Amino acid sequence: MDLRQAAWMVRELGPPVSALQIDDNQCLIAGGWDGLLRKWDSEGDIVWTVQCSDRIESIMLVEEDIIVTSGLEITCVNNGAITWSHQLEGSADLLEFHGGEVVATSSVYDIEHGDFMESGIWKFSLTGELQSVDRIDEKPWFICSGDSLVIGLGRPRCGALFNSNHKKLSTDSPVTCGIVTQKGVIFGHADGALSNEKGHNLSNFESGIDSLTCREDFFASALESGELHLVNSDYNSVWKSQGDTISAHTIGFDNLHWCGRWNGQSGILEVKDTSGSSISVMKTTRPRVAYSRENRVVFGFENGEIMLWDKSLFNRRKESKTDVKISTDSKLAARLRSLRK
Repeated sequence: MDLRQAAWMVRELGPPVSALQIDDNQCLIAGGWDGLLRKWDSEGDIVWTVQCSDRIESIMLVEEDIIVTSGLEITCVNNGAITWSHQLEGSADLLEFHGGEVVATSSVYDIEHGDFMESGIWKFSLTGELQSVDRIDEKPWFICSGDSLVIGLGRPRCGALFNSNHKKLSTDSPVTCGIVTQKGVIFGHADGALSNEKGHNLSNFESGIDSLTCREDFFASALESGELHLVNSDYNSVWKSQGDTISAHTIGFDNLHWCGRWNGQSGILEVKDTSGSSISVMKTTRPRVAYSRENRVVFGFENGEIMLWDKSLFNRRKESKTDVKISTDSKLAARLRSLRK
């Protein structure tokens, strides 16, 4: 199956894509390395474009607000207009909404020491008033909200903060990533360990864990070595694959795993099912970021291209033995061409 032909929508952001989100109405929001923030509606038409100060690191949706970390700032956008913005200390990184407050993390990198020296945990009201800031020595690498605000930490303490209370995990290795599953929060560590919020060790891989993604009964671990593991809810490996560096990945509809890899010169995007069988592979520029929600999967690339797949169209193309050729005179062809612009 030709993945490009199976895409429901292809769009050009311009700069390399750095962040993606899909809202409740199936609208797509994308941020770029130059601070460009753009929204398309569920039919693929541009709704608005906003220029923020610098690279968009994270996008968070709270009611009608779109909140982003951009360079050194946290910025709130509503209906295509910036409603408030604040500069943090160091780069603005992660975002979460907890207890009615917008939580942002920032970090200061010391070039001389080659490490992060200080970080901040900032809390704002939805209208942009600063409520508090806590400064810590560790860089937060993961944040999520549930009964507690959970923040996974790097050196020196490692472990995690639960509502500001520090807790050790199953290893003293720094937290590098995390996910929220049906069984709770799972942390990935620099030494290859998987641990949960109760401090139990779940698994150990041979190299550090770069990123985690989950959906329903499965989650996937992308390792520094380029190894990828699909793991079930009992933390047993279902399948694994080896290849170039994994630059972006996600589990989408039908539990299909979408993996973007980069070897320094060229990229690929591969889709596999839960048995590990390859459904399709496509050559790309560097895949930068991936996101999935309900029946849609979207990838953003180094060349500014954004490709979105919808479950219905994807499955129709997958089930057909050959790509459907549509008359260039048909209204459907015209619509498909407009969606791919």
